[in-house]
Amino acid sequence: MVGRTISHYEIVEKLGEGGMGVVYKARDTHLDRFVAIKVLPPEKVADAERKRRFVQEAKSASALNHPNIITIYDIASENGIDFISMEYVPGKALNQLITRKGLPLSEALKYAVQIADALAAAHAAGIIHRDLKPGNVMVSGTGFVKVLDFGLAKLTDRVESGEREFTETMQRDNPATGEGTIVGTVSYMSPEQAEGKKVDGRSDIFSFGALLYEMVTGHRAFHGDSKLSTLSAILREEPKPASEVVEGLPRELERIITRCLRKSPERRFQAMPDLKVALEELKEESDSGTLSAAPAPQQRRGPRLVWVVALLALLAAGGGTLWFIRSTAKAPEAVLTAVPLTTYPGFQVEPTFSPDGNQVAFVWDGEKQDNDDIYVKLIGTGGPPLRLTTDRAADYSPAWSPDGRFIAFLRDLSREKVAVLLMPALGGPEQKVAEILTGPNFLPGPFLAWSPDGNWLVVSGADSPKEPAALFLLSTETGEKRRLTSPPKPLLGDSCPAFSPGGRTLAFSRSADAGVGDLYLIALSAELQPLGEARRLTLGNRGYGKPAWTLDGREIVFSGTSGDFFRIAPSGSVEPQRLVSLGEHIYGPAISLRGRRLAYSHRFYRGSIGRIAAAVGDNPRSLNGPPVSSATPFISSTRDDSSPQFSPDGKRIAFVSTRSGNPEIWTSDAEGLNAVQVTHFGGAAVTTPRWSPDGGRIAFDSNVTGEFDIWVVSANGGKPQRMTTDPANDGNPSWSRDGRWIYFDSARTRDQQVWKIPAGGGEAIQLTRDGGFAPFESPDGKMLYYTKALTATSLWKMPVEGGQATKVLDGLSSYLNLAIVGNGLYFVPQKNEAAMSIQFLGFETGQIKSVANFEKRLRLGASSAGLAVSPDGRWILYSQVEQSGSELMLVENFR
Repeated sequence: MVGRTISHYEIVEKLGEGGMGVVYKARDTHLDRFVAIKVLPPEKVADAERKRRFVQEAKSASALNHPNIITIYDIASENGIDFISMEYVPGKALNQLITRKGLPLSEALKYAVQIADALAAAHAAGIIHRDLKPGNVMVSGTGFVKVLDFGLAKLTDRVESGEREFTETMQRDNPATGEGTIVGTVSYMSPEQAEGKKVDGRSDIFSFGALLYEMVTGHRAFHGDSKLSTLSAILREEPKPASEVVEGLPRELERIITRCLRKSPERRFQAMPDLKVALEELKEESDSGTLSAAPAPQQRRGPRLVWVVALLALLAAGGGTLWFIRSTAKAPEAVLTAVPLTTYPGFQVEPTFSPDGNQVAFVWDGEKQDNDDIYVKLIGTGGPPLRLTTDRAADYSPAWSPDGRFIAFLRDLSREKVAVLLMPALGGPEQKVAEILTGPNFLPGPFLAWSPDGNWLVVSGADSPKEPAALFLLSTETGEKRRLTSPPKPLLGDSCPAFSPGGRTLAFSRSADAGVGDLYLIALSAELQPLGEARRLTLGNRGYGKPAWTLDGREIVFSGTSGDFFRIAPSGSVEPQRLVSLGEHIYGPAISLRGRRLAYSHRFYRGSIGRIAAAVGDNPRSLNGPPVSSATPFISSTRDDSSPQFSPDGKRIAFVSTRSGNPEIWTSDAEGLNAVQVTHFGGAAVTTPRWSPDGGRIAFDSNVTGEFDIWVVSANGGKPQRMTTDPANDGNPSWSRDGRWIYFDSARTRDQQVWKIPAGGGEAIQLTRDGGFAPFESPDGKMLYYTKALTATSLWKMPVEGGQATKVLDGLSSYLNLAIVGNGLYFVPQKNEAAMSIQFLGFETGQIKSVANFEKRLRLGASSAGLAVSPDGRWILYSQVEQSGSELMLVENFR
């Protein structure tokens, strides 16, 4: 071919050859420039699949316009020769640059950021590369990267308006690259690609991880003696940790590589832009010299100096070799010691530090628990706190100004409007900054944060009463309001804003429904303008919120709805790590800018299980007569008891209790006596016990392995069986009436949906598409009931075999405060954020009747409420609050 002319291209020299064709350097005689010509050899033209992929490469790449993606000029055929003309990149392929020791860190990160940027653009256009490898990455002499060879690219389901016809054509012409066909280069394939399954952008993320591993180590992540053994390694083995190959490799880089190479797509980075941001942050730290390396393996020291002397003597005398044992164990979490900061009656919540870290402002409902106001306490002193506000309206969400002069807070004006106020930190006249609409939905607080320069507040609010709450910038001088986020419907909105120490990133909580949501990050310019869309940081859909940044900005500490704390790097390169040593029932962390202090609210409950007659009046099966106004204590202890459930024969009761020191499943007889502990997890959350139809087993959920999973245990105790292993949180199980299935809810598709698995184990099947929690089958086995959130929610139903869902009820206090019987359902309504009654909805009449009104509040917690009706219809069990409150806790030397 060299020396020939194809069309108006003069072939100059051969550049390379691969499975998709031969590449030549050529001169474009029309435009007088060098181009690269990829030619499909004549003997392979008869291969229809090869030719189709050859054409697809040109179409895929030509649909992209990005500086790091090779530019396609033309695709043509002349005298039986099929070819593509494309941009000529003087330089070398990445596989020619990677040495046995890998690339220098600065070069590897420089190239990696560019490759990630190119793939992010391709994914945004709906194109997956599917053959990412060093040979498909060109690097110019100046270090500029070009990604090429989209010959295996497959269009995803995303279709933009101007690309619809092109996408549909590609999908029609692409029958052989669907599920069941393995294409790509073996060493860099994702597990799902290696198995011939359907792939998405996360497959490229795995391939990118393999590429990045090779760039920094000089070794392939997966390698075998044959293609089959290499595929086996990809599916079953983990690569040697990169830090064991390259000494001093930054720990954050190793975390990024590890997350890219997870076998399950759900546990990898979920989007290439997130991976790109993580690499950019890492590169900035590397360039500035602040990037910390992974700790070097330590040599173990002998117990006595004499042994060291003896060994050195032996080495000197005999020239022997001493092998030091290197420790690779992960350092355990530092034990954090917390002491009470406030111990007043009632509830103390939402702590915020003064800039010097010596004072804490907080919300307290007062000695009589009659009104929420702002208080300030000096750390290390006794005596009562300083009360700053005395208005009869609720004051909350305090935030200390960066200069320490003011405290901003919110005051309720109505159900839909709040005032943003400033007050001197030592008390004095209040200054109203603005009035803000709150939006129609309940969201977790706090709702205010100061910008580091002190000129702006970020506040959670809405432009109209029907819109989801968003985050707005609010000028403390002029009251000017600027929008930062725009959560789409049907999301409830954004709250809990927290600025990074440098002020260029804002963390916040985005709620998908009451008690459900995740952390997000949005990058800001120096003028606090949003730089792109918000990035999702956590994926649990378990109400993660209340973020607080560490002093160095390297981690975010946040709350979970299970009442514990987690920490995560803002890059999201590793899963959230639970702060085990602080215990449970803790909320709202605050970290001081000085003094290394952590404050938070510790909530305490002691609940009991009550019992009343299921019906009132002369006929025990009727619902005539006045509601019950008093209840008989039934199951009670000095610890917390909740979540009761009758066995199918009515002879036993399962419930959750902390009487052994930790939440566990217990059973008693029908009279609440002779309690026996069934589970022995010892510290993990254990919730939602549900009997199997035959009474032999109990299903429940627990986060003993990190994420919540479904478990089953014999009703008489024994070793529990783990039923689900997906990285997403799986919870709230219940049994089908025939005992064949276990229903549950899960965020494994990012949104919480209802699923079911065979009771004997097997693959999970998704049942809902529009969101769902806590499924229950009707007594006749025909309908499936579920809620749309954990608390303050609505109840829905759908046929068990599938079909249209319909709303049954609004105003349900908790998914656990529900019991379905043959002719209706018992439930606990939520009114004014309290639950004080049990009501009955009759299916035939559609009427609601009050069954019981109480003086004590019933439990609302997503894991502690409970309502159950005995199989004979005579009795109702419920969870009630015996004692509740919260105190502020303080941790010194928090790191």
